[in-house]
Amino acid sequence: AVVSTQSGHYGRDNSKLLEIKDDLEGKNKQLQNLNDASQDIEELELSEDSFPFQLGEVFVEMSAEQTQEMLATYKQKIHDDVKALQDKASGLENLMKELKSDLYSKFGSAINLEYD
Repeated sequence: AVVSTQSGHYGRDNSKLLEIKDDLEGKNKQLQNLNDASQDIEELELSEDSFPFQLGEVFVEMSAEQTQEMLATYKQKIHDDVKALQDKASGLENLMKELKSDLYSKFGSAINLEYD
């Protein structure tokens, strides 16, 4: 029963880890999009007085400086989200290593925990 519980925890943790990795991939794409937008604004700044900036479903006209500030705010939030997700993934990986070690010490090659 303990083994079943441990292997169940391992499977659940692995699913959570895969979900976190997907979330991280999405956050990194968002960050790349924001970096691209920031670079585009820098290139266009000399020729434009204001830029349309999408907030939810609407576009708001902002100066280049205001737009860059908004982008910096969003980038910081995404960086914070990425850090939190990485910390969570690291904690799960450590827990899974302990569970894996314990299960392999009890069952050797009779159990396969290689999901990755």
